[in-house]
Amino acid sequence: MYRLMTCKVQTQYPDAIECKIVDHSDGCGAKLELTLVSNTFEGMPLLKRHREVQNHLKEKGLFDEIHALQIKAWTGEQWEKKKGESG
Repeated sequence: MYRLMTCKVQTQYPDAIECKIVDHSDGCGAKLELTLVSNTFEGMPLLKRHREVQNHLKEKGLFDEIHALQIKAWTGEQWEKKKGESG
């Protein structure tokens, strides 16, 4: 499911700088974290980013089996700042 989800998200955001899915549910895929970095999000409120990603996953039928999805949808500038803070 992760490969398919990653592929669908990358199709929606072909300019994505980062697209990574981490399973926090011991392998069952019910609790996932999606990190998506794209300059498409520039000027877009955080809630709108999340809704856009969720709606895309729902349209592709990939949201039904997920119990919890944490979305980190950042611009390239925000991503660089986050990397700088952690490093």
